[in-house]
Amino acid sequence: MKKMKYLYVVNRFYFKEKTEEIIQTLENVSKEFGRDYEIIVNDTVEDAIANKDLFKDSEYIVTALGGDGSINRILNNIVGTKNVLSYIPIGTGNDFYRGNLESLENGIYDADLIRINDMYCINIACFGIDANIANDDRFIHNKLIPESMRYNAAVIYHFLTYKGRHMKIACNDEVYDQDYTTVVVANSKYYGSGYRVSPFSDISDGMMEVYLVDLLNKVGMAKVILSMKDASHLKNPAVRALQTDQLVISAEEPFTANIDGELLTSDRFEIQIVPKKVRLDFDGDFIKKIREVKYS
Repeated sequence: MKKMKYLYVVNRFYFKEKTEEIIQTLENVSKEFGRDYEIIVNDTVEDAIANKDLFKDSEYIVTALGGDGSINRILNNIVGTKNVLSYIPIGTGNDFYRGNLESLENGIYDADLIRINDMYCINIACFGIDANIANDDRFIHNKLIPESMRYNAAVIYHFLTYKGRHMKIACNDEVYDQDYTTVVVANSKYYGSGYRVSPFSDISDGMMEVYLVDLLNKVGMAKVILSMKDASHLKNPAVRALQTDQLVISAEEPFTANIDGELLTSDRFEIQIVPKKVRLDFDGDFIKKIREVKYS
C-alpha cells in the first residue's frame, strides 16, 4: 500500500489563541516522525462543514484535532470515501482515545461504525441523563470551570434535577417500554471523561453493546454513576446489558441524544452496526508526543 499523506484539521474557532502553538507542535513532531503532511485551518464552523466537498475525491489520513466531537465531525465528512480517519486527542473528553489505548497497537484498522438515523458514531451514543449531561454547554465548554471538573459539574447538576426519560427500546425481538435513567449504545469502552461504561466493546467485532439503566432514586443513581468508573455497574441489577447489531429507540416526543459528543434530536432513533465501514489510523507514539506539550 502506498504511503499516504496526513491532513491535519485544526479548528481555530475551537482552539482560539492556542492555534498557532498547536500548529507549530504538529509541524515539529511530524518532521521528527518523517510524515508527509498538510494542515487545514478552519476559522469558522462554516469552514469546517465545507470540508465535506474537499474529501469526496481525496485520499488522505484525515486527522481530527480535539475531543470526541471533533472526531465525529471528521468521520461524518469522510465516511464512504477513500480517506482514512485519524485523530489527536487534545479536547475535553478524549474517551475514544482511552479505549484505543487499551486495545490497539499502532497501525491501520478496519473499524465498525454505528449508524443512528443519518449520522455515524464511532465511540458511544447515549440517551437520557447521560445525553443531558454531555449536551449541556453551560458546563462542558465553560472556561470558568477547570477542564477536569466540567463533566463532574454537569453530572452533579443533572443528578439533582433529572426526573427520568420514557423510552421504548426494540432490540433482539424484545420490547422494553419504561422510564429510564439512561440508555447507552457502545462501540468502544469509555465516555464522560473516563467512565468505563462498556469494558468489553471492540471496534471491529460487528456488534454493539447496549446498557439499559432503570429509573432509580437519587441514591440508586449515585451508585450507578460512581460504579461506572471501574465498570462495576455491570453487577447492578438495575442495569440490563445486551449485545446486538440493531435496535430502535423511540418516544412520544422528540428528545436529544449525544453521539460522540454531538447532539442529535428525534422521536425515533434507528440504530445499526455497520461492520468495517471506516479505516482508522492509530499511532499511539505520535499522539503521546503531541500530548506531552503543555499548551499555554
